[in-house]
Amino acid sequence: MTGNSPPPSPTVHDRSRDFPWLNAFTLVSACLAVYLPVFFRMPLSRAEAMYALIPKEMLASGSWLTPLLNGVPYLDKPQLLYWLNLLSYKVFGVSDWAARVPTLALALGEVWFTYLVGLRLVGRRAAWLGGFVLFSCIGFFSLHLQIFTDHLITLTLAASMYFLLRWMEGPAFRWSAAFFICLAAGFLSKGFIGLVFPLFISLLFAWRIRQRHLLSLVFSTKGLIVAAVLLAPWFVGVELAHPGFLKFQIVNEQIMRFLGKRQPSDIVSFSIFGFWLFLAIWLMPWTLLLPEALYRFWAETGPAGSEDPRGRLLMVWPAVILSFFTLSGSRIEYYSLPAFPPLALVLGWRLRSYLARGGPSLSYALAGLSLLGLSTIFLLPYLEQVCAANRREFCGMFDLILPVAKPVTWLVPILALAGALVGWLRSRRLAVACYGALALALVYFAFAALMAITPLVSDQLPGELVKSRAGPDDLLVMEQIEEYEYGASLAFYAGRTILMVKRHGLPQFPYPVPPQENYLISPEQLRQLWQGDRRVFLLLDDATKPEPFLQGAIVARALPGKRLLTNRP
Repeated sequence: MTGNSPPPSPTVHDRSRDFPWLNAFTLVSACLAVYLPVFFRMPLSRAEAMYALIPKEMLASGSWLTPLLNGVPYLDKPQLLYWLNLLSYKVFGVSDWAARVPTLALALGEVWFTYLVGLRLVGRRAAWLGGFVLFSCIGFFSLHLQIFTDHLITLTLAASMYFLLRWMEGPAFRWSAAFFICLAAGFLSKGFIGLVFPLFISLLFAWRIRQRHLLSLVFSTKGLIVAAVLLAPWFVGVELAHPGFLKFQIVNEQIMRFLGKRQPSDIVSFSIFGFWLFLAIWLMPWTLLLPEALYRFWAETGPAGSEDPRGRLLMVWPAVILSFFTLSGSRIEYYSLPAFPPLALVLGWRLRSYLARGGPSLSYALAGLSLLGLSTIFLLPYLEQVCAANRREFCGMFDLILPVAKPVTWLVPILALAGALVGWLRSRRLAVACYGALALALVYFAFAALMAITPLVSDQLPGELVKSRAGPDDLLVMEQIEEYEYGASLAFYAGRTILMVKRHGLPQFPYPVPPQENYLISPEQLRQLWQGDRRVFLLLDDATKPEPFLQGAIVARALPGKRLLTNRP
């Protein structure tokens, strides 16, 4: 395919004759059956609670334009996720589970669009298997039990790739409009990467398969107008309400964040090794099958391959995302999430190929998983070190997870070896079934592990205790945390504004805050409050050495990794 040749027509297995909506419905229903029983049992963690607290405060203030976090405008991120959670509060009332409703819908939407993209690139069976791989890998499951803007980026990116493929099959304004609506929604989710990812992937894909006609989609005048109409009111409205917002958002939160020079420098970035290590962990148990799947898929979608060359989109897509964050100076463990759908589809394609032709790769992968299962307890302390180096709240994680990890060391090897054995005996469907059962078992253990560490990463219990005992004049203070956003879990469950102690320059606001709204206090101010007439509740992490004046303080609640102290009975 060269020059301006028309896009390839779908092959037989790509056509929409085989009840694609029914197959997509069964896939999404299977995902819902796995996720729904556990989805609303997780308390809000420190890392995610700001996405529940901000819409709560926006609802109370009546302002949909200005996000508020602990009573102070929070301008770091666009508002789309806050608006979705705010709508959920209006329908279901304010609660932690209501804040999770949009995230559940996003998870189902990501699986849905992954299937629709796969239907056009790898066929019906591979698309279904890819969707199963996606929702059964421990990273997609674990991360979707938490509220992050990255879920919106993943959904809008997958949807934009679907509409790109629809446009290739038959250029029409409705597909280009939908493509640019996805770009606008992606921008309103997390800023410029919502635009950069789909545009750059589309351009690189057009170059790779030599389809210059795709440039007329990427640079569509009508599409750009659609995106501008959706984004301009938000830009203008927030800039008028908060002069200087555009400069702050574009320079500090986008460019300087990518360069690792964002101010304040309160984010502890993962190393390149740590970022890729977590990608391998997140894709478990399918990780060991991925290298061979990528190699074979690259060969089969090449000029001499038997697969639709448009399948190269599934290689370009994750390559752009993973390269971007590898080069970035700011990496967090879940930033690889938008790369999961295409990688899952490549794995689904490999499973379909295995079912059709067999081969030893599945058995080898399962045998490797059995060894990893046996070594789980020995590997977990190293995982705690990696996590605690990023956020100290993970200190002590191993002791809490140990009771969950022990069954993994025998159940995973049993399932993995059983699958490897039936694979060697050429029972292909049964081998794939064992692999799927192993994935679902790990999903269960991932949930159990997350529940086990909630006392470390969530402030639900101390917050609820303060809410039940504190009077209107009592104060709630949080000692030394890296980022002021991490106080949102305590503030949400306590139902009140909190104070935070600032030590060694952190936490720090990235923009000026009026004195009457500033809730960061010095250690000396904490001492004065503690020795004053008002009752003070102080949440102190065990990793923080207490001040001398706190010796003998009343312990209102002791939890793993933290204590809630008070100066009055």
